[in-house]
Amino acid sequence: MNKKLLAVAVSAALVVPAASMAADAFVYGHAQVEVASYSEDIPSGLTPAEEAALGAEDGVDTQDQSRGRLGVKASEDLGNGLKAIAQFEWKVDTTQGGAAAGNRVSQVGLTGGFGTFVMGSLKSPYKYTGGVKYDPFVATSLQARGNGGMTSGALGHNSFVNDLIAYASPKGPVTASIGYGPSEDDGLVVFDLKYSQGGMEAFVAYLDAGDRISGGAPGDDSAYTATKVGGQWKSGSHKISAQYEMTEAKDAGGAKVEPTVLFLGYQMKMGKNTFALQYGDTDPDTSADNTTYVALGVIHKMSKTTRVFAGYRDTSDVENVVTVGLRKDFKS
Repeated sequence: MNKKLLAVAVSAALVVPAASMAADAFVYGHAQVEVASYSEDIPSGLTPAEEAALGAEDGVDTQDQSRGRLGVKASEDLGNGLKAIAQFEWKVDTTQGGAAAGNRVSQVGLTGGFGTFVMGSLKSPYKYTGGVKYDPFVATSLQARGNGGMTSGALGHNSFVNDLIAYASPKGPVTASIGYGPSEDDGLVVFDLKYSQGGMEAFVAYLDAGDRISGGAPGDDSAYTATKVGGQWKSGSHKISAQYEMTEAKDAGGAKVEPTVLFLGYQMKMGKNTFALQYGDTDPDTSADNTTYVALGVIHKMSKTTRVFAGYRDTSDVENVVTVGLRKDFKS
């Protein structure tokens, strides 16, 4: 593992000078560390295995929360409004000395008046339509995803979709994008449709995992689907966001469950400060209780590329956390 991390780090070091000299390429990244104090908030009477399954933390920790990254973007003007584009991005952990810890986006494509066509390991329209775009605390310990406010996992609001071919329409009041992950039997399909005009936005997004997730039954090639609807309203210094997710999955025994997730968010800007209050409710569609999520915090932008943040989160029957952090973005 260490040899792999070293190889990626050396490769990135070699790419940076070359990319910096090229007029059509640049290097960028994020670095973040937060100091978080966790307190378990789990029901009594659970077995050690059940407690471990909740993933609750206890004590003080320094964390990166998957914000650290290093990337290279390149483009070439092909004429007549057509450009070739490429991107590689690596996940790095700021708390671990910047050691490379995995790949993020890697893509190649074409963009022009017709829209954008890309192939590779891509950002999912399901993740970036509403979703993480609506959460100012994303990639911090205050975030909604995985804490009761948004779905997590590779096909929810975490990670990226590998082996994907995707198209996004040109910018305008109405936009759409669609991605397809080829398969011999049942390919992955994901798409979104969004309307945005003035301070109003509304969207719908859908994902069918195809045979990438199987319920275990013979011929079961569609064990996970997710649909979400939502929107956002902006007026002056105020912003209100909402989305509702409806998922369908197969449990370990092959039975169908239909969990739902509600997310509500409010933001208010005052000078360089953004105050945010967020709420989430996850209904697991089982005998277990709903999981509720509440987060309250402030983000202070010291500049366009440097910010500090602080806040409190509570995830019912799991944990609560108080945190403060610093983030620096950079670009060559």
